[in-house]
Amino acid sequence: MRNNQSPKSAWEAALDSLSRRALTKRELETRLNDKGYESSQIQSVIDKLLGYGYLNDRELALTYAKSRLHRYSRRRVTMDMRNRGIASDLIEQVLEEVYSWDEEAKLCLALAQKWRVQEEQRWEEKALKDSEKKTVPQELWVQQRVVRKLIQRGYPSDIVQNVLAKMRIE
Repeated sequence: MRNNQSPKSAWEAALDSLSRRALTKRELETRLNDKGYESSQIQSVIDKLLGYGYLNDRELALTYAKSRLHRYSRRRVTMDMRNRGIASDLIEQVLEEVYSWDEEAKLCLALAQKWRVQEEQRWEEKALKDSEKKTVPQELWVQQRVVRKLIQRGYPSDIVQNVLAKMRIE
């Protein structure tokens, strides 16, 4: 502990961090530890924050999952929450409340359709040189780009394959 860091300043540092954005218990512990506070001070501050309800991993996980519901897959949100230090059992509970597998498949289909249109326009406008257009069929090129984007968003390959099959039928 540095000389000027009293328990009160640890409390103030924690409140200052929480005033900027919601943090998980682990994120706050890491921040306070990085600032040089002792473990006993950190634990005391965290216990106090938990008691006041200022630090709540469940509420943060629920808000986080809801805010990403229409942009990211269940897998991607799971990885992001794990990286933030949220417990695996809590992640599963929250995702069961927020994400249904049917909704995820519908979202994946909607994104794939949107991206297909964008990639078809890209093909027509500027994406490929004339020589490349002759060697790679447009449908294959567009499909590969859409699949890559869906996988990057964390959608499971079985959902992506089902979506591709539906798009071929349409």
